[in-house]
Amino acid sequence: MAASVYPEYPPQATKDQQEFLLSKIKNWSILNGLAVRPPPTFIPPEINPSGSLATTAPDLSLGIFRSDYMVHKDPDNPSVRWTIKQVEFNTIASSFGGLSTKVSGLHSYLRSIAAYPPTSQSLIKPSSLPPNPSIDNLTLGLRTAHVAYGPSKSNPPHPLCILFIVQNTESNIFDQLSLSASLESTHQIPTFHLPFTGILDHTNVSQTSHRALIYTPPHSPSTPYEVTLLYFRAGYSPAEYTSPTAWQARLHLERSAAIKCPSILTHLAGSKKIQQELATPDSPHLARFLSTRVPADMIDRIRSTFVPIYPLDDSEAGKTAVALATDAEKAVDYVLKPQREGGGNNIYGARIPDFLRELGDDKRKWRGHILMELIKPPALCNSILRNGEVRSGEVIGELGVFGVCLWRTGGGNERGLEDEGEVVENWEAGFLLRTKGRESEEGGVAAGFGAVDSPCLVDL
Repeated sequence: MAASVYPEYPPQATKDQQEFLLSKIKNWSILNGLAVRPPPTFIPPEINPSGSLATTAPDLSLGIFRSDYMVHKDPDNPSVRWTIKQVEFNTIASSFGGLSTKVSGLHSYLRSIAAYPPTSQSLIKPSSLPPNPSIDNLTLGLRTAHVAYGPSKSNPPHPLCILFIVQNTESNIFDQLSLSASLESTHQIPTFHLPFTGILDHTNVSQTSHRALIYTPPHSPSTPYEVTLLYFRAGYSPAEYTSPTAWQARLHLERSAAIKCPSILTHLAGSKKIQQELATPDSPHLARFLSTRVPADMIDRIRSTFVPIYPLDDSEAGKTAVALATDAEKAVDYVLKPQREGGGNNIYGARIPDFLRELGDDKRKWRGHILMELIKPPALCNSILRNGEVRSGEVIGELGVFGVCLWRTGGGNERGLEDEGEVVENWEAGFLLRTKGRESEEGGVAAGFGAVDSPCLVDL
C-alpha cells in the first residue's frame, strides 16, 4: 500500500503490451460470462403491513453470508498498526460469488500466457494468486439444503428443484448463472430463475399440513416441481414492494415448506440497525448472543473488528451521534447509512449536516439512519478496467468473505432468548475482492462504483 512497504506497482506497459492484455481480458471475459449490467437496490421496513409475518415454515434455514472488511489506518495516530475493520455483514443476495471465482481465473490465465508486462513476473507468481472456490462452495451449500429438505411432500410426489428469486430486469445474471449452472451440471439439481413479480403467477402452496411450494414452469406447465429451497437474489429493494401484491408474494413464500435462503428473520438480521446495535460502544448484545458459544477473548477479537456505530434517536448514544452528525467539523469522520443495501445510498462527511437539515424535524426519518465512523484504508496504486476504459491511480480494496450456514432454529424461552438450536453445517466459502478509486466513496460493483478484483499476495 505505502510505497515504502509494497513493491512498485503496477508495472509500466507499452501501448502494444496494454492492447494485448486488454484483448485477452475482453475475450476471456466474454467466453466465461464475466460480465455485469448496472441496476437499482434493500430491505423492506416490514414484511406485512397489515400485521406480523406468521409462518409454518420448516425449522431449517440456510444462510449464504458475506462479511466485508477493509484495512484501517488512523491518519492521526501513525504509530498504531493497521487493523481490519468490518464494513457490513450481508445476509441476503450476497452477490459476486460467481464472478469473483471467474476474476481469479482470469488473472491466473493472464499470468499463464505471460500477458502481464515482463517487469511484473517476479511479483505475480503462481503462488501469489490464490484460487477462489466460491462457486464450488456456495453451490455445495445450496445442494446441502436441497438434500436436507428430504423427499417430496406431495401426493403424488413431484420432482424437486431449487428456485432462484430474481429481479425483473436482472443486472447480475452471469453471477447467478455461475451458481445455477453448477447446480445443474455438477449436482444434477433442476434449477429455475423466477422474477419476483411472477411469484403468485407461477407458484402455489399445497393445501395440506406439509404446505409444499409448487412451481409450474411456464415453458412446461404439465410438469410441476416441488421447491426444496428458495434462494433470494431479489426482494431486498423498496422498489420491489410497491403494491399489496408484492407483500402478499413474499408472505406466500415465507409460509411455504421450502427452506429459505434467507428467511425473513435472517434477512432483517442483516439490516444496518442490527449492525448498529452490536457495534455501538459499550453495547452488551454481542456478548449476550455469543457468551454461551465462544470464549470471552474471541468475543473481544470480534468486537475489535467493529468501528463505532450510533443510532440517531433519543438514547445517550443517539444524542452523541446527533452532536457528531450536525457538527460540520466532526462529521467529516463519519458516514450516514440508511436501512438499504447496494451502493449509492450513503451520505459522507461534510454532506451529513445539510442532509439532516433537509430531513427536517421528522425524527422517524432520522431514526431510519445509523452513523458509522469512517474506515480509512491506506491507498495503493493500480489500474481498473471498467466499461472498456482503463483508469490508473490510487485505489483501495474491500475484502468480502463468504460463508455458508445451515441450521435448525430453536424456540424461545423464559429469558426471551432463542435456545441453542443446532448448526448443521458451517464453512467459509471463498472471497470477493472489490477495488475502487480512492476518490470514490462507494464500493458497490453493480451500482457502478467498484470493480471485481482478486488478491495478489506479497511478502512484507
